[in-house]
Amino acid sequence: MKLSTLSLDHLGLVAAIFDALGISEVIDESIPKTRNCKLSHSAIIKALVINGLGFAERRLYIFPSYFENLALERLFNPGVVPEDFNEDVVGRTLDRINKFGSTALFNNIAIKCMQQLAFGTNIYHVDTTSFGVHGDYEGLDCKPAMEITLGHPKDGRWDLKQFIVSMVTNQCGIPLFVKAHSGNKSDKKTLIETIQMFKSNLDFVNAGIKLSNYGGIKLSSST
Repeated sequence: MKLSTLSLDHLGLVAAIFDALGISEVIDESIPKTRNCKLSHSAIIKALVINGLGFAERRLYIFPSYFENLALERLFNPGVVPEDFNEDVVGRTLDRINKFGSTALFNNIAIKCMQQLAFGTNIYHVDTTSFGVHGDYEGLDCKPAMEITLGHPKDGRWDLKQFIVSMVTNQCGIPLFVKAHSGNKSDKKTLIETIQMFKSNLDFVNAGIKLSNYGGIKLSSST
């Protein structure tokens, strides 16, 4: 008899919380598949989350290898195998997210989670950080998908081009809003812009989310 051992580790909790919060339903409603496919966009995004929290980076063309020793049928559905997470499938999901808008999708997920978790919000924390990258990033029209350029690197990598990400969290550190910006954008503009977009894009009241009477905002810039 040939036996094999597959692992769940902490990823079983990650997958269970992903399902319990109804994140898959939000994703599939926002970016539904337009044809019959084995895996939905939500399953691919769930796989990306599991990979990101598995403390291992994988390029798309070797992405399936990360799942070889995981109990995929417990994390996803019966019949799911590592080869299902090939670079073409993952790439199409990333393209669909880009078309819909990554910030808009994140907003939808944040609202859904806040509707179910009574953690409250009495202060917002707004921060930015930079990500150094290699290579070029082009859109479908062969023009830059975003402005990857030299700027003020907060990780000290002056040799790399970068982009900026701003994020709004509540007092518990739970992300509520995230937005990517050009690599040379000033924090003075980015932080204010993020606050304005956060206030206009997330309608907590109409979503039935009860907030505290006080909603202070704390600004900061990572160094």
